[in-house]
Amino acid sequence: MENSLKGLILAAGTIITCVVISLGFYISREAKNTASTGTNQINKVNTEFAESDKTIYDGTNISGSEVVSVIKRLQGEQTGVYVKTTESNTFYGYEFDIESGELIQMTLNKCTSTDASSKQYINPYATYLGEVVRNSNNAITGLIFTQN
Repeated sequence: MENSLKGLILAAGTIITCVVISLGFYISREAKNTASTGTNQINKVNTEFAESDKTIYDGTNISGSEVVSVIKRLQGEQTGVYVKTTESNTFYGYEFDIESGELIQMTLNKCTSTDASSKQYINPYATYLGEVVRNSNNAITGLIFTQN
């Protein structure tokens, strides 16, 4: 009788140990999933914050003087600015494919035209609608400003 009682206690102890170990694995797996979700959300917020200097122009009407400021500020970055005026369409910084967002080549166009008769003239008092262009990696490669 005593041996069977010891056997039952040993079996119950083994079952309880297995349940505790299983719970430990379950909790660690859930914690890993939660941490992974949190990391993904933090990365998303960091990306949005890093791109905020460009995304603020998406769907926004801005003045021509602000367009000129954006062009000058983005010089040296791997981002193109495409300006559509009533007279012409001009790339500044980098030329990019408007549909796919892929960068094509660096342009030599400088935003220095103050001559209103020039085709590349950006009227500082006109309003322009901004649009962000992304490539296949979801990176911002260009901004499009269309004169209203």
